[in-house]
Amino acid sequence: MAGETSKRAWDRNLQMVSQQMARLEVSGLPRNYELFHEALSGSDAALSRDVLALPAAPSQAMLDEIGIRHQLPGFVALATPRSRDQEIKLLLELREKMASGVTQKQGFTRVLEAVARSLREDSDAGPGDILAEIEYLSVSLSDAVVAETELEAALRAGVDRLVNAEQRTAAARSVTLRDRLTSLPNHAALAERLEALYASPADDRGTALFLVTITDLGDLARTYGGPAANRIVKKAATIFRKAVKKHDFVARIGGGDFAFLFQAVEGDSVYPIADRLNASIADNLVFAASDRASATLGLSIGVALTRDAFSPQQLRLQATAALDLSKANGRPALFVPHESRG
Repeated sequence: MAGETSKRAWDRNLQMVSQQMARLEVSGLPRNYELFHEALSGSDAALSRDVLALPAAPSQAMLDEIGIRHQLPGFVALATPRSRDQEIKLLLELREKMASGVTQKQGFTRVLEAVARSLREDSDAGPGDILAEIEYLSVSLSDAVVAETELEAALRAGVDRLVNAEQRTAAARSVTLRDRLTSLPNHAALAERLEALYASPADDRGTALFLVTITDLGDLARTYGGPAANRIVKKAATIFRKAVKKHDFVARIGGGDFAFLFQAVEGDSVYPIADRLNASIADNLVFAASDRASATLGLSIGVALTRDAFSPQQLRLQATAALDLSKANGRPALFVPHESRG
């Protein structure tokens, strides 16, 4: 029932986004759907204002500018090729400066050789002639120093631009791995963490993946509205962030869906951890169910152990199967491989 309610809520959201895009004659690119979905969810007031202020038939450049300014993951990637082009342009400029500097040095070397040869061959040269040669040499040296100074300035500026570009790239990457609503890591960050986990030696895989869903969040969104549901999700994220230890990991991977990676966890530790997560929500997340009453939310929890899966994909499938069982039974579930079942 909860799954059907959640699907209906999702269908309504998608319909609302599609209608708004059709009304403004916005092309159906995936990143545009992301832009309007984020704007209509109301989680970022500034983004909502920018999108609602769009004229009819806005240009794609206008939409991209909004998406990049608000650092939406689907738009951040657009800035990457431009950044790469700027780096290439910078390197070409530095190469040109270096070539100019080398030319100036070669010219000074030739002048120096010519002056030395002239002084050796002209035994009758007087002080005036020598001073003239020295002045000529000084002018050439001055030109070489100017070129060298310009090259140094260009190199300094280039290094600063490369450092800034690297910082922007790192910031953009951070955005793509961060959930906008809760500031927790997102599904992409979870995928990276799992890939790194399975890239390590098998002996280091004593880790448990917990998939956690806030039950009835779809019903709450339908009854009290999307902003109220978002506030619940943000509060849950704060609670979960405090519930994990330094070396553990928590991410928001969907509407009311979270994922945890707990290290050094065996089968007998799963249910106490699940009870602790349930208690943290029951004790700290209360919402007004009516004018005179309040209610707490529950969790569906599915768990899989890395020792039972040979890949990140299989681990997530196992945890998802356990989560489905938890939703059906109303209690936490641990995936148990067939060969381990009695």
